[in-house]
Amino acid sequence: MVAARDIRDPEVDRQPREERPVLMGDVKLETVVAHGQRSLEEVADTAIGVGQCLRHPDRLLAQIESVERDMDATGRDAALGVEDMGRDGRPSLFGARRHAILRAMAELRIRVGDLHFSARWEAAAPRTQEAIRRLLPLRSKLIHCRWTGEATWIPFGDYRPGIDYENHTSHPAPGQLAIYPGGISECEIFFPYGACTCSSKVGQLAANHFASVVPDDGWADRLREVGRRCLWEGAQDIEITEVE
Repeated sequence: MVAARDIRDPEVDRQPREERPVLMGDVKLETVVAHGQRSLEEVADTAIGVGQCLRHPDRLLAQIESVERDMDATGRDAALGVEDMGRDGRPSLFGARRHAILRAMAELRIRVGDLHFSARWEAAAPRTQEAIRRLLPLRSKLIHCRWTGEATWIPFGDYRPGIDYENHTSHPAPGQLAIYPGGISECEIFFPYGACTCSSKVGQLAANHFASVVPDDGWADRLREVGRRCLWEGAQDIEITEVE
């Protein structure tokens, strides 16, 4: 193994099978030999990274790479992370880090008549989220399911969002919004209010769970009221928008 000893520029001792210093620039590294094996002497606050192990007790390192830790403007170690940079070397305003933060803060607002809900995106369905975002703001009709059970849905007919299955389920829970991308049956968004199974006249389906209603006071009762209205009063106006 290799340990950093001090900063100086001595001559290299060439005697075999003895402790021998290895110089890399102004950094002196010392190999420690003990019965054919090498151990590492720990040195506090060293900034030396060794990129290659000793391959034989009698050989020195073929290469030693010195790595300096990044420092921030206050002289402290820079925080770990990946950040998009612009051409001027400054963090990009539309970098991946900022984009992820904004998405984490984003919510959906759902209105069915005079009933209002908030929903949060599901992190496990990023591609489905992008497909839904292309539809927003969405204003359509919400009707009661015929095959699924206690759920309502937004029909899209022959429209295809161009996504595969992602975070999909055949049994969405109340308040879990899910989109069936089309194929066996038409494309649709499920908005369940009770026990249900994603189905069609040809059998069971699976839909991508992309968002969930945020529980608050009375949210379950409002969901069931949505189902009651769609079942007994017919199609209801629905609006879905995104807010940050």
